[in-house]
Amino acid sequence: MAFSLDRIPLLGESYVLSDGFRVRLRMARSSDLLPIRALLAERHADRESELVPLVQFDPRRRCVICATALIDSTETLVGVGSIDLAGDGLPQPDTLLVRGDHSEDIAELLAAALIARAAQSAQARAA
Repeated sequence: MAFSLDRIPLLGESYVLSDGFRVRLRMARSSDLLPIRALLAERHADRESELVPLVQFDPRRRCVICATALIDSTETLVGVGSIDLAGDGLPQPDTLLVRGDHSEDIAELLAAALIARAAQSAQARAA
């Protein structure tokens, strides 16, 4: 599933993935600490040091976006990504953690949203 930067993924909107699975993007918040910890433990047990910067960050310098899905009638965190907004050159996410059968599509959606946010930030700084 390709996400074009012509259509920037917006926060708060739902996106239907190629197999019909629906996810929503939103900014990370402190209440995401436990779900992100579980995702880190599931995927990268040795990266516990990355946990705090994913829930405590300056939104002028860093963007952290969560992907959530309604699973068994509960909003469930299925991915998280972050990007440095102060970087120069071509922005790339520095963290992308996803779970589940839809991990490639979720990672692609998160990366597109993060890169678009970094590009908007760079444009605003240049103006």
